[in-house]
Amino acid sequence: MGKIRIKTLFFFIATICLILLCASPVLSDQIIINSDDQFDFARSVMSDGDHTRAIVEFERFIHFFPGDSRVPRARLLIGMCYLKDRRYEKAREIFYPLITAETDSPFSAKAVFLMGESYYQQGISKEAESYFVQVIEKYPDSDLKNAALYRLGWTRMRQNKWGEASAVFETIEKDSLFYESSRELAAQSLNGEELPEKNPAYAGTLAIIPGLGHVYVSRYRDAMVSFFVNGLFIWAAVQAFHSDQDVLGGILTFVELGFYTGNIYSAVNAAHKHNRKVQNDFRESLQDTLDLNLFTAEKGQLGLTLTFQF
Repeated sequence: MGKIRIKTLFFFIATICLILLCASPVLSDQIIINSDDQFDFARSVMSDGDHTRAIVEFERFIHFFPGDSRVPRARLLIGMCYLKDRRYEKAREIFYPLITAETDSPFSAKAVFLMGESYYQQGISKEAESYFVQVIEKYPDSDLKNAALYRLGWTRMRQNKWGEASAVFETIEKDSLFYESSRELAAQSLNGEELPEKNPAYAGTLAIIPGLGHVYVSRYRDAMVSFFVNGLFIWAAVQAFHSDQDVLGGILTFVELGFYTGNIYSAVNAAHKHNRKVQNDFRESLQDTLDLNLFTAEKGQLGLTLTFQF
Protein backbone atom coordinates (compact mmCIF):
# COMPACT_ATOMS: atom_id res chain seq x y z
CA MET A 1 0.00 0.00 0.00
CA GLY A 2 2.88 2.36 0.85
CA LYS A 3 4.40 1.94 -2.58
CA ILE A 4 1.06 2.67 -4.20
CA ARG A 5 0.69 5.88 -2.17
CA ILE A 6 4.21 6.98 -3.09
CA LYS A 7 3.51 6.34 -6.79
CA THR A 8 0.24 8.25 -6.53
CA LEU A 9 2.02 11.17 -4.85
CA PHE A 10 4.72 11.26 -7.56
CA PHE A 11 2.05 11.11 -10.25
CA PHE A 12 0.18 14.03 -8.63
CA ILE A 13 3.37 16.11 -8.34
CA ALA A 14 4.30 15.34 -11.94
CA THR A 15 0.84 16.38 -13.10
CA ILE A 16 1.06 19.69 -11.21
CA CYS A 17 4.49 20.39 -12.71
CA LEU A 18 3.23 19.62 -16.18
CA ILE A 19 0.32 22.01 -15.73
CA LEU A 20 2.65 24.74 -14.50
CA LEU A 21 5.01 24.20 -17.43
CA CYS A 22 2.12 24.46 -19.88
CA ALA A 23 0.74 27.58 -18.22
CA SER A 24 4.04 29.44 -17.94
CA PRO A 25 4.26 30.42 -21.65
CA VAL A 26 0.71 31.73 -21.48
CA LEU A 27 1.52 33.81 -18.46
CA SER A 28 4.76 35.06 -20.00
CA ASP A 29 2.94 36.09 -23.24
CA GLN A 30 0.55 38.51 -21.55
CA ILE A 31 0.33 41.86 -23.36
CA ILE A 32 0.53 45.06 -21.34
CA ILE A 33 -1.17 47.96 -23.14
CA ASN A 34 0.51 51.33 -22.78
CA SER A 35 -1.59 54.45 -23.49
CA ASP A 36 1.13 56.22 -25.47
CA ASP A 37 1.95 53.17 -27.53
CA GLN A 38 -1.71 52.43 -28.24
CA PHE A 39 -2.50 55.99 -29.31
CA ASP A 40 0.62 56.21 -31.49
CA PHE A 41 -0.13 52.83 -33.04
CA ALA A 42 -3.69 53.87 -33.91
CA ARG A 43 -2.37 57.07 -35.50
CA SER A 44 0.23 55.16 -37.52
CA VAL A 45 -2.46 52.79 -38.81
CA MET A 46 -4.54 55.80 -39.81
CA SER A 47 -1.56 57.35 -41.59
CA ASP A 48 -1.10 54.11 -43.54
CA GLY A 49 -4.63 54.52 -44.88
CA ASP A 50 -6.22 51.57 -43.04
CA HIS A 51 -9.05 53.64 -41.62
CA THR A 52 -11.27 50.75 -40.58
CA ARG A 53 -8.53 49.24 -38.42
CA ALA A 54 -7.56 52.69 -37.12
CA ILE A 55 -11.12 53.16 -35.86
CA VAL A 56 -10.85 49.86 -33.95
CA GLU A 57 -7.50 50.88 -32.42
CA PHE A 58 -8.73 54.32 -31.36
CA GLU A 59 -11.81 52.73 -29.81
CA ARG A 60 -9.53 50.29 -27.98
CA PHE A 61 -7.56 53.27 -26.65
CA ILE A 62 -10.77 54.92 -25.42
CA HIS A 63 -11.96 51.68 -23.83
CA PHE A 64 -8.78 51.00 -21.85
CA PHE A 65 -7.91 54.63 -21.03
CA PRO A 66 -11.23 56.49 -20.63
CA GLY A 67 -9.64 59.11 -18.36
CA ASP A 68 -6.80 59.99 -20.71
CA SER A 69 -6.73 63.63 -21.83
CA ARG A 70 -6.39 62.48 -25.46
CA VAL A 71 -9.80 60.77 -25.53
CA PRO A 72 -11.55 63.77 -27.22
CA ARG A 73 -8.81 63.83 -29.85
CA ALA A 74 -9.17 60.08 -30.36
CA ARG A 75 -12.90 60.53 -30.94
CA LEU A 76 -12.18 63.30 -33.44
CA LEU A 77 -9.74 61.05 -35.28
CA ILE A 78 -12.35 58.30 -35.41
CA GLY A 79 -14.67 60.78 -37.11
CA MET A 80 -11.87 61.73 -39.49
CA CYS A 81 -11.35 58.05 -40.40
CA TYR A 82 -15.05 57.75 -41.25
CA LEU A 83 -14.75 60.95 -43.30
CA LYS A 84 -11.78 59.63 -45.25
CA ASP A 85 -13.74 56.43 -45.92
CA ARG A 86 -16.64 58.56 -47.23
CA ARG A 87 -18.92 57.26 -44.51
CA TYR A 88 -20.33 60.72 -43.97
CA GLU A 89 -23.28 59.90 -41.74
CA LYS A 90 -21.07 57.91 -39.36
CA ALA A 91 -18.55 60.75 -39.31
CA ARG A 92 -21.24 63.24 -38.34
CA GLU A 93 -22.43 60.93 -35.57
CA ILE A 94 -18.95 61.34 -34.05
CA PHE A 95 -18.54 65.07 -34.67
CA TYR A 96 -21.92 66.22 -33.38
CA PRO A 97 -21.40 65.21 -29.70
CA LEU A 98 -18.00 66.95 -29.75
CA ILE A 99 -19.69 70.14 -30.93
CA THR A 100 -22.36 70.10 -28.22
CA ALA A 101 -20.22 68.81 -25.33
CA GLU A 102 -17.85 71.76 -24.92
CA THR A 103 -18.61 74.62 -27.27
CA ASP A 104 -15.51 76.56 -26.22
CA SER A 105 -13.03 73.73 -26.60
CA PRO A 106 -10.62 73.56 -29.55
CA PHE A 107 -12.10 70.17 -30.42
CA SER A 108 -15.49 71.79 -30.85
CA ALA A 109 -14.09 74.19 -33.46
CA LYS A 110 -12.46 71.29 -35.29
CA ALA A 111 -15.65 69.25 -35.18
CA VAL A 112 -17.70 72.13 -36.61
CA PHE A 113 -15.23 72.49 -39.47
CA LEU A 114 -15.23 68.76 -40.16
CA MET A 115 -19.02 68.66 -40.13
CA GLY A 116 -18.90 71.24 -42.91
CA GLU A 117 -16.19 69.25 -44.69
CA SER A 118 -18.33 66.11 -44.59
CA TYR A 119 -21.22 67.92 -46.27
CA TYR A 120 -18.82 69.58 -48.72
CA GLN A 121 -17.34 66.26 -49.80
CA GLN A 122 -20.83 64.79 -50.07
CA GLY A 123 -21.90 67.62 -52.36
CA ILE A 124 -24.51 69.10 -50.00
CA SER A 125 -23.53 72.73 -50.43
CA LYS A 126 -26.19 74.40 -48.30
CA GLU A 127 -25.33 72.44 -45.14
CA ALA A 128 -21.60 72.77 -45.79
CA GLU A 129 -21.93 76.53 -46.08
CA SER A 130 -23.81 76.69 -42.78
CA TYR A 131 -21.02 74.98 -40.82
CA PHE A 132 -18.19 76.90 -42.48
CA VAL A 133 -19.96 80.15 -41.59
CA GLN A 134 -20.22 78.93 -37.99
CA VAL A 135 -16.45 78.42 -37.84
CA ILE A 136 -15.86 81.91 -39.21
CA GLU A 137 -18.32 83.59 -36.82
CA LYS A 138 -17.73 81.59 -33.61
CA TYR A 139 -13.99 81.08 -33.86
CA PRO A 140 -12.60 84.23 -35.53
CA ASP A 141 -9.15 83.75 -33.98
CA SER A 142 -8.94 80.07 -34.83
CA ASP A 143 -6.38 78.73 -37.29
CA LEU A 144 -9.34 77.09 -38.98
CA LYS A 145 -10.96 80.39 -39.90
CA ASN A 146 -9.00 80.82 -43.12
CA ALA A 147 -9.51 77.15 -43.98
CA ALA A 148 -13.25 77.67 -43.51
CA LEU A 149 -13.15 80.78 -45.72
CA TYR A 150 -11.29 78.84 -48.38
CA ARG A 151 -13.82 76.02 -48.30
CA LEU A 152 -16.70 78.52 -48.25
CA GLY A 153 -15.35 80.08 -51.42
CA TRP A 154 -15.30 76.69 -53.11
CA THR A 155 -18.81 75.98 -51.84
CA ARG A 156 -20.07 79.21 -53.42
CA MET A 157 -18.41 78.23 -56.70
CA ARG A 158 -20.21 74.89 -56.59
CA GLN A 159 -23.43 76.88 -56.35
CA ASN A 160 -22.33 78.94 -59.40
CA LYS A 161 -22.20 82.06 -57.23
CA TRP A 162 -19.02 83.23 -58.90
CA GLY A 163 -19.01 86.83 -57.64
CA GLU A 164 -19.75 85.80 -54.06
CA ALA A 165 -17.01 83.18 -54.22
CA SER A 166 -14.52 85.79 -55.40
CA ALA A 167 -15.49 88.09 -52.52
CA VAL A 168 -14.96 85.29 -49.98
CA PHE A 169 -11.51 84.42 -51.35
CA GLU A 170 -10.56 88.10 -51.07
CA THR A 171 -11.16 88.05 -47.29
CA ILE A 172 -8.51 85.43 -46.54
CA GLU A 173 -5.74 86.97 -44.45
CA LYS A 174 -2.29 87.70 -45.81
CA ASP A 175 -0.46 85.60 -43.22
CA SER A 176 -2.51 82.54 -44.16
CA LEU A 177 -1.14 79.58 -46.09
CA PHE A 178 -4.14 80.02 -48.35
CA TYR A 179 -3.38 83.61 -49.32
CA GLU A 180 -1.64 83.11 -52.68
CA SER A 181 -4.06 80.43 -53.83
CA SER A 182 -7.07 82.46 -52.73
CA ARG A 183 -5.90 85.48 -54.71
CA GLU A 184 -5.72 83.40 -57.88
CA LEU A 185 -9.13 81.86 -57.22
CA ALA A 186 -10.65 85.28 -56.51
CA ALA A 187 -9.73 86.37 -60.04
CA GLN A 188 -10.42 83.04 -61.76
CA SER A 189 -13.86 82.53 -60.21
CA LEU A 190 -15.11 85.72 -61.89
CA ASN A 191 -14.50 84.02 -65.23
CA GLY A 192 -17.35 81.73 -64.33
CA GLU A 193 -19.75 84.56 -65.11
CA GLU A 194 -18.58 84.53 -68.74
CA LEU A 195 -18.84 80.81 -69.47
CA PRO A 196 -20.26 79.87 -72.91
CA GLU A 197 -23.60 78.67 -71.56
CA LYS A 198 -26.77 78.00 -73.53
CA ASN A 199 -30.15 79.59 -72.81
CA PRO A 200 -32.65 76.78 -72.03
CA ALA A 201 -35.64 78.99 -72.87
CA TYR A 202 -34.13 79.87 -76.24
CA ALA A 203 -33.43 76.18 -76.90
CA GLY A 204 -37.07 75.38 -76.19
CA THR A 205 -38.25 78.16 -78.50
CA LEU A 206 -36.05 76.93 -81.35
CA ALA A 207 -37.41 73.42 -80.79
CA ILE A 208 -40.75 74.60 -82.22
CA ILE A 209 -39.06 73.44 -85.40
CA PRO A 210 -38.16 69.85 -84.40
CA GLY A 211 -34.42 69.32 -84.09
CA LEU A 212 -33.43 72.98 -84.22
CA GLY A 213 -33.22 73.26 -80.42
CA HIS A 214 -30.78 70.34 -80.36
CA VAL A 215 -28.67 71.94 -83.09
CA TYR A 216 -28.39 75.01 -80.82
CA VAL A 217 -26.74 72.89 -78.11
CA SER A 218 -24.61 70.95 -80.62
CA ARG A 219 -26.54 67.70 -80.24
CA TYR A 220 -26.64 67.01 -83.95
CA ARG A 221 -27.53 63.32 -83.81
CA ASP A 222 -30.47 64.05 -81.50
CA ALA A 223 -31.47 66.87 -83.83
CA MET A 224 -31.54 64.56 -86.83
CA VAL A 225 -33.56 61.88 -84.99
CA SER A 226 -36.03 64.45 -83.69
CA PHE A 227 -36.48 66.01 -87.12
CA PHE A 228 -37.09 62.73 -88.94
CA VAL A 229 -39.34 61.13 -86.29
CA ASN A 230 -41.54 64.20 -85.95
CA GLY A 231 -41.52 64.75 -89.72
CA LEU A 232 -42.54 61.14 -90.32
CA PHE A 233 -45.50 61.28 -87.94
CA ILE A 234 -46.65 64.65 -89.30
CA TRP A 235 -46.46 63.32 -92.89
CA ALA A 236 -48.32 60.11 -91.92
CA ALA A 237 -51.07 62.05 -90.13
CA VAL A 238 -51.55 64.38 -93.09
CA GLN A 239 -51.75 61.44 -95.49
CA ALA A 240 -54.31 59.72 -93.27
CA PHE A 241 -56.56 62.77 -93.22
CA HIS A 242 -56.22 63.20 -97.00
CA SER A 243 -57.31 59.58 -97.40
CA ASP A 244 -60.35 60.23 -95.21
CA GLN A 245 -58.95 57.95 -92.50
CA ASP A 246 -59.85 60.37 -89.74
CA VAL A 247 -59.52 57.88 -86.89
CA LEU A 248 -56.02 56.85 -87.96
CA GLY A 249 -55.14 60.50 -88.54
CA GLY A 250 -56.34 61.36 -85.03
CA ILE A 251 -54.27 58.58 -83.47
CA LEU A 252 -51.15 59.62 -85.38
CA THR A 253 -51.71 63.27 -84.42
CA PHE A 254 -52.04 62.31 -80.73
CA VAL A 255 -48.84 60.28 -80.87
CA GLU A 256 -47.06 63.07 -82.70
CA LEU A 257 -48.05 65.57 -80.00
CA GLY A 258 -46.18 63.37 -77.53
CA PHE A 259 -43.07 63.28 -79.69
CA TYR A 260 -43.31 67.00 -80.42
CA THR A 261 -43.60 67.91 -76.73
CA GLY A 262 -40.75 65.55 -75.95
CA ASN A 263 -38.63 67.26 -78.58
CA ILE A 264 -39.09 70.63 -76.83
CA TYR A 265 -38.46 69.19 -73.36
CA SER A 266 -35.37 67.33 -74.59
CA ALA A 267 -33.93 70.52 -76.11
CA VAL A 268 -34.41 72.44 -72.85
CA ASN A 269 -32.91 69.57 -70.83
CA ALA A 270 -29.96 69.34 -73.23
CA ALA A 271 -29.25 73.04 -72.66
CA HIS A 272 -29.23 72.49 -68.87
CA LYS A 273 -26.89 69.50 -69.27
CA HIS A 274 -24.60 71.52 -71.49
CA ASN A 275 -24.42 74.29 -68.89
CA ARG A 276 -23.70 71.87 -66.04
CA LYS A 277 -20.89 70.29 -68.02
CA VAL A 278 -19.38 73.66 -68.87
CA GLN A 279 -19.57 74.72 -65.21
CA ASN A 280 -18.11 71.46 -63.92
CA ASP A 281 -15.30 71.48 -66.47
CA PHE A 282 -14.45 75.05 -65.48
CA ARG A 283 -14.37 74.21 -61.76
CA GLU A 284 -12.21 71.15 -62.43
CA SER A 285 -9.75 73.33 -64.32
CA LEU A 286 -9.19 75.35 -61.15
CA GLN A 287 -6.72 74.03 -58.62
CA ASP A 288 -7.97 73.25 -55.15
CA THR A 289 -4.62 73.45 -53.38
CA LEU A 290 -5.97 72.51 -50.00
CA ASP A 291 -5.27 68.90 -49.12
CA LEU A 292 -6.31 68.50 -45.50
CA ASN A 293 -4.49 65.90 -43.46
CA LEU A 294 -6.38 66.87 -40.38
CA PHE A 295 -5.35 66.30 -36.82
CA THR A 296 -2.76 63.64 -37.48
CA ALA A 297 0.23 65.91 -36.91
CA GLU A 298 1.67 66.83 -33.54
CA LYS A 299 2.69 70.30 -34.63
CA GLY A 300 0.40 73.30 -34.66
CA GLN A 301 -2.05 74.62 -32.09
CA LEU A 302 -4.93 72.78 -33.69
CA GLY A 303 -3.00 69.78 -34.91
CA LEU A 304 -3.84 70.73 -38.49
CA THR A 305 -1.50 70.04 -41.37
CA LEU A 306 -2.23 71.99 -44.54
CA THR A 307 -0.46 70.52 -47.52
CA PHE A 308 -0.35 72.42 -50.79
CA GLN A 309 -0.07 70.64 -54.11
CA PHE A 310 1.57 72.41 -57.03
